[in-house]
Formats: sequence, structure tokens, C-alpha cells
Amino acid sequence: MEECGDGPAGARVLRERLKVLAVAGDRLQLAADRAAGCSCCAMRRTCGAAELAAAARPERIEVARPPGLIVAKGDEVEVTLPASRFLTVAGLAYLLPTLAVVGTAGAGMALQLSDLWVGLLCLPALALALIPLARAGRGDGLAGDFTIEAVHPGAGPVSGRCAP
Repeated sequence: MEECGDGPAGARVLRERLKVLAVAGDRLQLAADRAAGCSCCAMRRTCGAAELAAAARPERIEVARPPGLIVAKGDEVEVTLPASRFLTVAGLAYLLPTLAVVGTAGAGMALQLSDLWVGLLCLPALALALIPLARAGRGDGLAGDFTIEAVHPGAGPVSGRCAP
């Protein structure tokens, strides 16, 4: 997501324009390019990481099409995601498993267990810490929280902070 701003009722939202790849009934398939931290760098023309990112196939995200929304293949839609939801999923994916392993390893060391036993105890702790993330990904997962704010017909101008 490129931008962060205020959404409805002052809630912080992440906002980005995505290209529509296909329209199938009440579902839209959108192309979500992976955003790299170096995408605005002046050296991106000579950077190997930028070349790899450009060669990667865009990921497809499937979202629900709001009733009455007229959109066609090739259009761009502006989608928003509540920042709190993004941070919740990021915490479940990165913070919770790390804390579970560090906490288990610390407890094992405090109990003066051997390194082998500490390592073996960390495996089920890691598996248990990944359960909330798996439950959060059920159904539509994060894509179910996307809201389509606007439709931009055709191949409109390039958006974002790095646009020429």
C-alpha cells in the first residue's frame, strides 16, 4: 500500500490503485505488484533488486465487487485497507511467533534445560503461535477487508509518490 491517510470517521487507512485483471460476477481479480522499499530510489535503473522486482509476476488478489459498481478489465480501482487491520495481521505474522520462541527459550534456559530440550520446546511453541495467523487468514483473509473507493477507467496516469 502506498499512501496512508484518514478514511471515514477519521480512521487511518492504507490506500493504493490496483489494476483490474478480471471481473467474474461479484468478484474482482486485481494485480497487486509487490512494493519494494527502494522503488523511489534514484539508482533503481542500475539496481539488480529493482530488476528482479520488475520481472516478478504480480500477485493476484480477489476481492468482492460492491453491488452496483461498474468496472471492466483494464480499469484501475482505488482500494483501502484499515491500518489497524494491517498492523494486527503483521503482528500475528511476525511479532507473536518471535515472542513465543524467545519466551519459550528464556523459560527453558531459566529452568537450566539443555540446548537440545530448549530447541525441542521451541518447535511446538512456534506451531501454537502460528494458529492465530492461520485463523485470521480463513475465508477472504486480509483481502476481505479491502474497500473499493473509486474506479479509474482505462490505463490512467501512473499514481504514487514516484510518478514522473
